[in-house]
Amino acid sequence: MLEKNTVTDNAMGVVLRNYEEGSLSRDFFPIDPEEAGGSQARAVDNVVSENQGQDWYIEGGCELVQTADPAGMEFRGLIWRTIDRYYHAGIYAEMYDPESNHCLLNKAKEAGANFLLVRAFYSCSQSGELVGNDAEAEDYLGQAIDQAHAEGFGIFLTPYVESACFWPDQECVLSEEVWTEVVLKWAAFAEEHEVELFAPGFEMSLIFEPEQAAAWYKEVLPELRKVYSGRIAIAEHPYIGTGRWEVLDREGAFVGYDSFGIAVFPWKRYGDEIDMRSLDDYRADAAQRAELALGIARRQGIETVFISALGMDLWRGGEPDPTTRAKGYEIGIEVAAQHGLSGAFLHSWASEPDQLGSSTEVEEMLRQIWAEGGT
Repeated sequence: MLEKNTVTDNAMGVVLRNYEEGSLSRDFFPIDPEEAGGSQARAVDNVVSENQGQDWYIEGGCELVQTADPAGMEFRGLIWRTIDRYYHAGIYAEMYDPESNHCLLNKAKEAGANFLLVRAFYSCSQSGELVGNDAEAEDYLGQAIDQAHAEGFGIFLTPYVESACFWPDQECVLSEEVWTEVVLKWAAFAEEHEVELFAPGFEMSLIFEPEQAAAWYKEVLPELRKVYSGRIAIAEHPYIGTGRWEVLDREGAFVGYDSFGIAVFPWKRYGDEIDMRSLDDYRADAAQRAELALGIARRQGIETVFISALGMDLWRGGEPDPTTRAKGYEIGIEVAAQHGLSGAFLHSWASEPDQLGSSTEVEEMLRQIWAEGGT
């Protein structure tokens, strides 16, 4: 995988500096902006095979595609009230009251965001019973979506049950029938409220067994089309090395979906510990997941690929402070742009009591690269 290498179009193909013979090139490689005019080279499944001086050459030519400027991304997204992950009585009144909505929307607008991810929360019992309050959810989420639309934001809506309850330890179970009923209900709600993007859950490959998830994704899509006319997205998490992801890819689980979203919460194994200890490691993990998502989307015929949740929950044995988080998020957005992704939705980002306290460092970083269009 290349990062920040010089790549130029030439008669023999593409020049790669600081590369190794025999390497398999499967990435988007930045071209010098002065030479490329805002484009970048895309070389897929080509082997680096010839050396001239210090330059390695890819056999064959390359495809030039437009680089995604962070300020011009389709999804400059933020997750609305990211900390709560489980339903509890009163959650919507706490998170989506009109005054709080107004405050958060102002911060999102100043940061240069144009999309917000909204979740309809559920908790799940060991017996498979979903716990929630649909009447309360519809009331408060409907108001929040209307406020956001009035301010010019697009909405990405999904029903949500926390995947950590299902994998790796199966504390809860969930039947396909129960979840399908919930998903179709919220898809109809999305249609009623003119929601722009809808996903039938987050990380369903962890909530169901892989083969079950693959079949369910294929079965629910035509039912969704009957009640929702907007774009339907996948929002998944690539747990690399578990074998789960490969099953969904092999089974063509995502064929027919409009967009492919992938969660990116970078981590690395250092000896016996899982952590994140450098921003270079953060970049490498984010790039690996972006490459994985692009490969799957390409094989399954999906053109729009984005980061459905960009987070940073590990840092040197604890959680990152806002300064580190801002740097990590900037790197994640940069990786998304370099790989030609359509955008990202950021996890904890706001100067709010339940997020980053009084710190505005993430908002200021976003303002610079999204609202002002510079780095």
